[in-house]
Amino acid sequence: MDENDALLADLAVGSRFRVKSLGKHSRRLHGRTGRVVGFAHTKNALRVILDGQKSPQTLHRSYLEPLTDTAP
Repeated sequence: MDENDALLADLAVGSRFRVKSLGKHSRRLHGRTGRVVGFAHTKNALRVILDGQKSPQTLHRSYLEPLTDTAP
C-alpha cells in the first residue's frame, strides 16, 4: 500500500477532514472542515460537503487532511 492508498483509506465516505493550505488556489478554503460524501469520477478527487454548506463539491484529495476523533 503506497501513501496515496493510505490517504484514501483515511478519507472514506463519512470521515471528517480539514483542508490543507497548498498554495494560492486553496487560500479561501484553508482550515475549513467538512465530511466526505462520495467519490468523484477520477480516483484523485472526492465529493465533500464543507461545514455550513448545503451542496457538495469536488476537491482533490491532496488538499484534504483527515481529522482524528478526539473523543474521551
